[in-house]
Amino acid sequence: MADILIVDDQDRYLELCRAAIPEHRYRGPVRNLAEALDVLSRARGRVDCVLLDVHFDIPAEQLVGYEPGLSERALGDLRKRQGLLILEELRSRYPDLPVIVMTSREELALERELGGEEFTYFLDDDYVDARALQGQLASIVELRRSGESDGPVFWGRSMAMRRIRQRLSVLARGRLPVVLLGPTGSGKSLIARHYVHARSGRSGQFVAVDLSTIPTDLMAAHLFGSVKGAYTGSVGDRTGAFEAAHQGTLFLDEVGNLSTDAQKMLLSVLQEGKITRLGDLKERPVDVKLVVATNEDLAQRVRAGTFRADLYMRLNPATSVVLPALSERSLDTAELLTFCLEQALERPYLRELLSEYRLAAKLEGTRVRIVCGEGAPDPELHTLVLLFPERALRLLRQHHWPGNLREFAMTAENAVLFALAEMTAAGGGDRADVVTVRPKLVKDLLGALPEAASGPSEKGSLAIRVTLAPQDTLNKVSVDCETQYFTELYLRNDGDFAAMAELLLGDREHARKIQLRFNQLGLKVRELKERL
Repeated sequence: MADILIVDDQDRYLELCRAAIPEHRYRGPVRNLAEALDVLSRARGRVDCVLLDVHFDIPAEQLVGYEPGLSERALGDLRKRQGLLILEELRSRYPDLPVIVMTSREELALERELGGEEFTYFLDDDYVDARALQGQLASIVELRRSGESDGPVFWGRSMAMRRIRQRLSVLARGRLPVVLLGPTGSGKSLIARHYVHARSGRSGQFVAVDLSTIPTDLMAAHLFGSVKGAYTGSVGDRTGAFEAAHQGTLFLDEVGNLSTDAQKMLLSVLQEGKITRLGDLKERPVDVKLVVATNEDLAQRVRAGTFRADLYMRLNPATSVVLPALSERSLDTAELLTFCLEQALERPYLRELLSEYRLAAKLEGTRVRIVCGEGAPDPELHTLVLLFPERALRLLRQHHWPGNLREFAMTAENAVLFALAEMTAAGGGDRADVVTVRPKLVKDLLGALPEAASGPSEKGSLAIRVTLAPQDTLNKVSVDCETQYFTELYLRNDGDFAAMAELLLGDREHARKIQLRFNQLGLKVRELKERL
């Protein structure tokens, strides 16, 4: 049974759900944002999903975005888009809470504005829609209450990543190829090895091939094998990657680098399930779960004529899974840091360094506890603490991470490496059981990266994304944009007006000016502190 909150100005959705899907508990319907936030606050995390209407015919003063003096046309537009404005507020306060946005057929154009993070649902026939909605709710409950551990892959707690995880779990068991898309460092190879292959149920081995590292003229031989004399320098028979992965999984990274000949041969393998080594006439059957990955737009490559259209369709773009950049994921930096460090501490060279430090500091025991964003905890017997204080954690939160998970993991590992080396050389401190990763060390590690990679522009200014929405005056558009970037700056700087003044006016002494403008825009410090 799920706990569902209905946000709607009418009772139709509630009646539909109670009649067709009685197994769940329904709260509401609540008629506006204030009532919805009140229910969610009192529920204390027990709500599993929100069903949200789009059009709200409620008193004007209850509408999000209402201002006295709005024209009838502007008021009508506000009512038509009220659900989207409520959704925006829910996302800012409860980023991991699933929301199903329910719209009528006339509102299909709104689908573009809902984004990939949202479940969308368009009502037509009550019986059919109720069955589909029942399936969606069952999927959400399964994802919300799944106790499956992360393993070597960091999934986080966002619903977007949980949906990707569920989709991959289904695709792993099927025969179709899996296409992993996303920026460099987003975890494609880890997911291919430790999730798709692990859940495929196949008895063969996992074979990974990075096509960007193989010379074009050797690519076909590397993938499909060759016999002696097939090409210059071929001194013996060679087994290709497909044969090596028989009954297992073959992961082709950077698949856009496939040569023209290799593309044609790969298409033949996918169609026939057989390979022929270069220089040979004998066909050999292969049964391989194929996973391909790229950070390129393969559809664009097809249009440009550099990637075969028939191969692209055979790879089945419908099974594509897009892994988001780290900056686009809703996650807890401390949780990700702990995850990365727990894995790093399993590596032999860090274990050796830990042993050296314990010996130098005369510490006993082997337990390591990772503490993020807090002060040093009370001493525990036989326990060494790796401490990332709040200022160090804040630097990690503010970094753009163009290298995504790979860059984050590398930075976390290096931070511990240098901190341990420093403390080992010093023989420990007043609290030898606590190894502190200094904010200055984190800042130096991040500063060693190319400036263009950290997010600021060439002049060092900070890029902040704002969303434009139609207003009845240009001044209101300007105020709306200013409100958005002031809010973002406040959150990024942990409510430090002096830091905001330094960024906007070049002088920390102008913090009072920033605070006054903050008040003029109607921003509430108390509400933003809750978000912090």
